[in-house]
Amino acid sequence: MPQAHARILIVDDLPEKLLVYRTLLEDLDAEIVMAHSGTEALKCVLEGEFAVILLDVNMPDIDGLETANLMRRHKNARHTPIIFITAYADEMQTARGYELGAVDYILSPVLAPVLRTKVRVFVDLYETRAALARSNLELTAELQRSNERLQAEIAERLRVENEREALLARETVLRVEAEELSRLKDEFLATMSHELRTPLNAIFGWITLLRTRRLDEATQARALETIERNARAQKRLIEDLLDVSRIVTGKVTLELATVEPRRAVEAALETMHPAAQAKGLKIVPLLDTGAGTVRGDFARLQQIVCNLLSNAIKFTPTDGQVEVCLARRNGEIEISVSDNGQGIKPEFLPHVFDRFRQEDGSISRRHGGLGLGLAIVRHLVELHAGTVEAHSDGEGKGAHFVVRLPARDAVGQPRPADTPASGVLTSAMLSNVRVLVVDDDPSSRELMTGMLEGYGARVSLAESGQAALTVLFAQRPDVLIADLGMPGMDGYALIEQVRALDPDFGGQTPAIAVTAHASAQDRLKALQAGYQNHVAKPVEPEELAIVIASLTGGAAQDKRA
Repeated sequence: MPQAHARILIVDDLPEKLLVYRTLLEDLDAEIVMAHSGTEALKCVLEGEFAVILLDVNMPDIDGLETANLMRRHKNARHTPIIFITAYADEMQTARGYELGAVDYILSPVLAPVLRTKVRVFVDLYETRAALARSNLELTAELQRSNERLQAEIAERLRVENEREALLARETVLRVEAEELSRLKDEFLATMSHELRTPLNAIFGWITLLRTRRLDEATQARALETIERNARAQKRLIEDLLDVSRIVTGKVTLELATVEPRRAVEAALETMHPAAQAKGLKIVPLLDTGAGTVRGDFARLQQIVCNLLSNAIKFTPTDGQVEVCLARRNGEIEISVSDNGQGIKPEFLPHVFDRFRQEDGSISRRHGGLGLGLAIVRHLVELHAGTVEAHSDGEGKGAHFVVRLPARDAVGQPRPADTPASGVLTSAMLSNVRVLVVDDDPSSRELMTGMLEGYGARVSLAESGQAALTVLFAQRPDVLIADLGMPGMDGYALIEQVRALDPDFGGQTPAIAVTAHASAQDRLKALQAGYQNHVAKPVEPEELAIVIASLTGGAAQDKRA
């Protein structure tokens, strides 16, 4: 809706002309806003609407015609009347002006009565339109209130009946859910009791035999091996229960570092080798030695692979095969575990990562366990900002689990020409890449400038979303880096404004969100808003430089060439 009080925007690079125009128009009932350049005028347009714009054609930097063209790109000035003021006007210039939506040309020096009359027409038109809009809103509101009163009477009659039906339906759903939860609870408690007691039975049995009987050396060795194996099994069950407890209470933490996933996979293979060997299974590792690194917790990554291997070993028959692959695809580290075991029923596949859910929870089931391993895998993968999927063609056709984690380095990815093929960072890897940094914190802007200039980037700064849009119009940066948590226009509102622009005016500028909000949900929200990447604070210079290089690729180099 138009603003209640009309505003006039006067744009001229000569202060004396601005003063003259202001003096001639100050008797009009309108607020007069003056701009000394096209860039300043664009900033004024971003802040609100105007009844009419008086625009000098001949200005340095951005002339009047180009300024009008840029104004028409923004919703605040898309239909605003523009009067060009010029000392001369040829036919081509006049035609171009009318193409841009000009309503008139006034030759300089202007005649005061002519200027006042023409501007007053548009001011009166604007205020009339604003008054009509207000009246329309009032009438609409009154009609809406009348309609609401009528609808309320009808709704009141239906409310009790609908509420009764809804309560009945909800009661039925809750009863079914409660019965299912009670069944799962009883089933889990029975399973847990069985799984904890079974190794204890073997441990206490052999301890009793060792104390009360004289056993030969071979039997003693077998007894000690059995005690150790069952103690380790019970330890694993207890660790799974504690992990699930931490997951439920949100207390799982990661000790993050730069990790080679290949080493975590190799450690898991070494850990699970005895179990596979005891069952006569063949484990086939296919590990890409140049897959790169991730930002993660080595122990938790090893636990992810161990849990997947344990699941595969459990459900693969004797003489079966388990395949473990590590590769880099599409900028992600991919770890997969496949087996040729019993497979997963299609109806159970959507629940395979649920806590306490097992495909066969009966007392006669063939495989032990609490049904927690895969649930723990999913949570740990999500803490690493990754994803995990399960695939199976059905019973007897094996299962295939795939973990995808964001890669930390740029190996195998398109890189600027200055980045060596080995992936080693250089001080010129961002040479001449134009980066716009938007952050309301001065120290953060200073830090970001130092980081990026160290890699050869040309950095522009903006302290707010509004200022960033102005710089974006004027400079057309190669990459936009924005803090999400800014006062006024935050990072989400900024990227929305940028993506609304025409591609020729920066609407498709690659953008990176930099924020202290570092959860998987925050990363997803930023990507859905329109950012191409999400970097968590504190920012590591190498990581940020690689992300920028991956976004600009060879395009920036070609442009500079």
